[in-house]
Amino acid sequence: MIQNGELNKIPYHTAFVVNPTAGEGKGGRIWLKIESLLKQRGQQYRAYITRNAGDGTGLAARAVEDGAELVVAVGGDGTLRKVVNGLDLQNNVFGIIPAGTGNGFIRSCRIPLNWRKALEGLSTWNPRCIDLGLANDSYFLNMIGLGFDAAVAEKAGNMHRYLKGYAAYAAAIIDQVSTFNRFCCKAWCNGLFMQDNQTLLVVVANGSYYGGILKIAPHARIDDGQLELCLIRKRSIPELVNLGARILIRRHIDSRAVIKLSGHDINLQALQRVLMHIDGDVFDASSIEITLKPGALRLLAPP
Repeated sequence: MIQNGELNKIPYHTAFVVNPTAGEGKGGRIWLKIESLLKQRGQQYRAYITRNAGDGTGLAARAVEDGAELVVAVGGDGTLRKVVNGLDLQNNVFGIIPAGTGNGFIRSCRIPLNWRKALEGLSTWNPRCIDLGLANDSYFLNMIGLGFDAAVAEKAGNMHRYLKGYAAYAAAIIDQVSTFNRFCCKAWCNGLFMQDNQTLLVVVANGSYYGGILKIAPHARIDDGQLELCLIRKRSIPELVNLGARILIRRHIDSRAVIKLSGHDINLQALQRVLMHIDGDVFDASSIEITLKPGALRLLAPP
């Protein structure tokens, strides 16, 4: 337990990639406190601060070129994904200080959401080898969503000036549940093909947590060598409300509205334009090839 600003030193050449706007400014506020503690204990480190949305990958690559062994992302799921894409996976260790809104992947890793405890863990935890997803040519950590959830994420982002955090997502869900149309999705999972004409959303999960505390793919594990595909079919609004309640208590997998598959090679294709998100970052792309790299990332996390 950290007390009076005293910590063990982190036993790596360490760099921090900080997103100060993560969690509506929480990343910046947390970093000021972390920086103060690091200086108090005489920890050697380098800090790289993002200025624009896509900076994390380039800054992480620069940290590696500057000799970092451990690269620590300070931010939410989107920041983590960008930083991981700048690492040398053969030689780098990855660390996380949670500073996002939902912190879904962080929950899957059992890293404490308290930044002080997460910082302490960087000096005491051993690296864990966890699975890393590859979507087309970009790594992802937690989850890919196609359809409804990506539309919700985009809508919530547009509402940011009016609402913040979970309130924006709740308003976006209410808006989209009545207006989002079903679409036709083709999916290949380890060579098995299926097509559904009533698709509401498709999720491909490496981690189990989603949008904070939800577990839309409760069987997903970050170190089991498998991805979980969960397809939810369009239903009436009362049925969707019921399904949402079942998702909250993690009893939705046996619903007739849910199709579940597991595999390490997955291809998704929507037959009309829909949005997609990768670890919360929204893209206008309706097809994607996904593969899993088992044990590819060394992460400092509790055993």
